[in-house]
Amino acid sequence: MRSRLTGLFVLAVCLAPLSVGRVHLQSQAAAQAAADTLPTPLGPDAPFTVACARAVLECGPIVVTKDGPFGPRMQYIDGGVRTLRNNGAHAAGNATSQMLVVLRDNPKVRLLFTMADGLYRIVAKRSAGIKTLADLKGKRVVTPATTSANFFLVAMLRTVGLKESDVTLVSRPATEMAAALVSGDADAISMWEPESQNAVVALGADAIIFQDNKAYRELYSIYSTTDVMQDPRRRAELVEFVRALLVSVEAVRKDPQRYFPLFSKVTGHPVPQIARSWEHHAWPVNHPADLLDKLVDEDVWIAARQQRTPRSRAELAGYIDTSILAEARKPRP
Repeated sequence: MRSRLTGLFVLAVCLAPLSVGRVHLQSQAAAQAAADTLPTPLGPDAPFTVACARAVLECGPIVVTKDGPFGPRMQYIDGGVRTLRNNGAHAAGNATSQMLVVLRDNPKVRLLFTMADGLYRIVAKRSAGIKTLADLKGKRVVTPATTSANFFLVAMLRTVGLKESDVTLVSRPATEMAAALVSGDADAISMWEPESQNAVVALGADAIIFQDNKAYRELYSIYSTTDVMQDPRRRAELVEFVRALLVSVEAVRKDPQRYFPLFSKVTGHPVPQIARSWEHHAWPVNHPADLLDKLVDEDVWIAARQQRTPRSRAELAGYIDTSILAEARKPRP
């Protein structure tokens, strides 16, 4: 009992700064909750608009771009790849899982490049009888459904011959998942940062971590649409945004601590949480060699949920556009 109360106290200390005066922290799934509601279309004179879930640390370079020289030329809104539908945004950041979900309703979406790798982990409780990954069989795992974190769990389970149906999925708001472990409502968590690290801190010596980013890593990518890319004015703005974003990513790579206060202001996550979680991200800004392999694998899982036939490798390749990144990397005329 004492160890459980201690865990609850540690978690409360970690999360207390979020309880008062914070922005509403949306999970990747919550940011996509308006699936059946078309976003309000932008007017022809609207500033270049980028949608990104504010609570996600992978959005950091976009936040830096908004805070930099390109900032006055852009509008930053909470959202994701779904927001591109109905011309609700000109560009967006999101995991590939969400692009694969969205393509059914918005086939105009194009993946421009992968900006960040989310180096996910499963954090489990030793006291729940979990010593190996295979011990997750029959256990309760808290994860946001139909997201990259959910698919990470699926990919990890497959490495030990288990299926998603071998565990019980538990649903909690993004900022309450670590608490679900401490309270005994779940035995493990599969989630992006900083909630995974919150779980590690809260569980202390009771935590056991499973990580294999060869099995899966989040490919957090930047997207736009064919409508934007075929409009000369908006395409030029998109290229300039990506050019500025490249500068921001490099700045964040070199000195991330400098930007933690800014990220905290936007996301609502306290600086210490961000600092503890930061190492679980990488910033490739490229078209990964295994991108298509990962999309094909992930789409089989998404297709089953959408009750459709998985897209072919060739079809998925058609949703990748490399021209914008190439243009942005060229010197200005």
